[in-house]
Amino acid sequence: MTTTAPRVSLCMPVYNGENYIAQALDSIAEQGFEDYELIVTDNASSDRTGEIVQARAARDPRIRYVRNRENLGAAPNYNLGYELSRGEYLKWFAHDDMISANFLELMVALLDRDPSTSVAFGQTICIDSQDQKIPGTGYHTPPIEEPDAVARFYAGMRQTGSCYPIFGLFRKAALDRSMLHLSYYGSDKALLAEMLLLGKLRIDEDAIYYNREHPRQSVRMTNRSQRSLWQSGKSGRLASAERIQLFRHLFQIAGRHKDLAAPGKARAAVLRYMREPVQMGRIVTDLVGLASPGAASFLRRST
Repeated sequence: MTTTAPRVSLCMPVYNGENYIAQALDSIAEQGFEDYELIVTDNASSDRTGEIVQARAARDPRIRYVRNRENLGAAPNYNLGYELSRGEYLKWFAHDDMISANFLELMVALLDRDPSTSVAFGQTICIDSQDQKIPGTGYHTPPIEEPDAVARFYAGMRQTGSCYPIFGLFRKAALDRSMLHLSYYGSDKALLAEMLLLGKLRIDEDAIYYNREHPRQSVRMTNRSQRSLWQSGKSGRLASAERIQLFRHLFQIAGRHKDLAAPGKARAAVLRYMREPVQMGRIVTDLVGLASPGAASFLRRST
């Protein structure tokens, strides 16, 4: 590890990532922007993940390999990378994804140009296990640059589909003010909404984020108990009530940044989002699930 703090921290949380991690590391090594550190937080993998990363770290002092004694769950492992980071900017990097060689250069330039931007991102291209382009899950996230913080917060809540910008480049000073990743599945949606309350999301289409679609992706999990275990290492009815947890999280965020948004106005935006028919249906399903998981599963299959 170098003694001088880098401008960018790349944080790669991973568990049993031997299938694609070499390609992800190659993608990082090919970056035109070189002032970065890479922190790999290994969630007690049982495959060759550690061997692959440590071989790279032996050749590149910018790479730091940290192995957890046990699997902490995805959220604590994501947050661990943040806690260990030293850069002015931070990007979480999934072990199965890649980025174009100009990604860091363009994202850093974008954040440098506009201090009001909290997250910089590129265009998303989905690829399969053989690196071939395929139709993606979700949709391409547009820029969110409204001057009003609550308007950005509301726009962030209403983003549907995959939260691809969670793999954008974050302004670390803004992340320092956030609640980071919480223990329920889908907390990245609330984190992005909080980052939009704190600043703008700007897009540079010339930078490309390659999202790999494959059967072992977390987004392929349909069982809520399984998702809860993946996210936090714990399961249970409350942990599986993902929409209730999301709205509780959003209400907490709405009251945290009084210098940027009046809590009443921000909470009104959360209530407006909650009142949308789709969200109300999900909340009702979660409430049913707290009493009867079987009944909730039936409701989800029926809608």
